[in-house]
Order: sequence, then structure tokens, then C-alpha cells
Amino acid sequence: MSALPIIAISIGDPNGVGLEIILKTFQDSRLFERCIPVVYACVDFVEKQQALFHTQVPLGSMKEAPKQGLLNIATIWKESPEIAFGEQTAQAGTAAFESLQAAATVVKKGQANALVTAPINKAAIKSLDFPFAGHTHYLGALWGGNALMLLAHDTLRVALLTDHIPLHEVTAAITIDVITQKTKQLGQTLQNDFGCRVPKIAVLGLNPHAGDQGVIGNEDDTVLKPAVAALKKEGILLSGPFAADGFFGQKRYRNFDAVISCYHDQGLVGFKTLAFGQGVNITTGLPFVRTSPDHGTAFDIAGKGIASHVSFAAALQMACTIYNNRQKRD
Repeated sequence: MSALPIIAISIGDPNGVGLEIILKTFQDSRLFERCIPVVYACVDFVEKQQALFHTQVPLGSMKEAPKQGLLNIATIWKESPEIAFGEQTAQAGTAAFESLQAAATVVKKGQANALVTAPINKAAIKSLDFPFAGHTHYLGALWGGNALMLLAHDTLRVALLTDHIPLHEVTAAITIDVITQKTKQLGQTLQNDFGCRVPKIAVLGLNPHAGDQGVIGNEDDTVLKPAVAALKKEGILLSGPFAADGFFGQKRYRNFDAVISCYHDQGLVGFKTLAFGQGVNITTGLPFVRTSPDHGTAFDIAGKGIASHVSFAAALQMACTIYNNRQKRD
């Protein structure tokens, strides 16, 4: 395999902004000095969107091994999907799944070093082949391991105890065992992938005001606090639970290497308020590297040529950095 990491890229939903942000990202030729990218779609499809968005990225049809200095295109569709920007269609969902499956499989086989995924539409892609709530659970099933969602931008990092589950299921899903396992997993990620020698981690409370000593629910006292105390005894620098409403506004996250949120919106509202469009979604706890931008398909602006590629470019850079850090560690 090449000295540069080979990055497998899935295009996401064809009716969204996925390929637009991919092409815009690789207009920066310096990225070809960090990695060898391979997009899983078909040459005709990519060339048409290159013309549509007036980008000038060197493209190459990948017949055998991918080449440095090009955005390599691996053809995995028999024919290009019909594009209906901004619309949810079954055909686009199928094409998105085929791109993701092909890219994730080559990483699993060791033919690529990391996976970077463009955004999918969860309703369009859902099928018998993809009965998952998103990328994270699909990759956990395909690759093995315990997937943990982590959003990162500079020194702001937010991990989720529960991710894409309904709110009414959150309380039952948060147990001392889950907190213990995911906190240790996050600590290992901070050490191995981000170079934090002794990570400092904060956990947000489940209930408003972290329960107010049992006045507003007792889960913070009966589940979160005992878990924090037990982990501290093992030498893990875990603090909390903190009342979530003031934590981000008071910028207390600056005192920690990462923050653990009890549920999706609790952590990501804070994260995206501070870093939306610049952050990276990282799936930790799996045997391979996977990153993605911190936004969705952006159907409202798809096809208009105005989508920002900043988050996708950050995801690509992050995938290269994490892969290289793991190589050095190994």
C-alpha cells in the first residue's frame, strides 16, 4: 500500500451536497500531498457534477491501483442515478448505500486506510440492506467494535452516551456499565488519536440542573454520580455531572479535553452552536478510521453551488491525521 494513506470516500445522497463539497475540497491541490483519495460512484456522474459546479479537479478512472495527484473514481454503479436535487428518492437512497458499502468494504479488506463519508438522507437510504439509524451503527455492524460518536473542532470535543435513539428511550439506555465503557473508550481515543496523555473529561447531567439533588429526577444521583466516582477510583479524570444548560454558555468545556453528553441534542446543540460547518464527526471505537462533516445533505441548497466544503475538508484532514497518529503509535 502507498506511503500516503488511501482514503475511501462515499458520496452520500446524490440529491444532496455530497459530491459538490467533495469536488470543492479537492480544488486545494495540497490535499493530494496528504492522501490518495478514491470516490465510489462512477466517472460519468462525477464529470457531470464537475461541469455543473465549475470545479477543476484532476479526475482519474481507477482501473487498478489508485494514483497520487488525482481524485480517483471507482465505478460501482451500472448507471448513474437520475439527479433530483433537494428531493428524497428511493433511487438516490440505493445509490448512496452502494457507495457507502463499497467504500466501507475496501477499508475492511485493507485496500484503503480510512473512510470519509458525505451526508446521507436517513429516510431515503433505509431499506432491508440498511436498517440502521445512520452511518455509526452500520459501520459498527460491518466492522465490529463499539461505535461511539464524537464531534470535534479544535479543542472542543463532544461524545454521546446515546446517539440516534428516541428521547423516550434515553433514560433506560444510560447505565453505569454504559457510562464506564464509553468513558474508557473516549479516554483511549483522546490518548491514541489526539495525543492527550492524561485526558480530562466532563459528563453532562441527564436531568435539568443535573437533577437538583433529586428534586428533578434521581438518575444523576443514582447512576451518573456513582459511575463518575468509580471511574475516578480507577484514575480516570472524569468530572460531573454538570448542569447542561450553563455548561457551554459559561465555556466550561475549555477546561476539559472532551465532554460526554447523555443524549444527541443535549451535546450537539452546544457543539453546533459553537462550531457548525467547521466540525468533524468521528466514529471511535472501531478498528478503522471514519470521519464525516458535521452537517446533513442540505437539500435546501443542493445543486445551487453555494454549499460550504469547510467541514468536509476538515473531515478529510482529520482522517489523515488520526490514521497517521495510529501508525506512529503502532
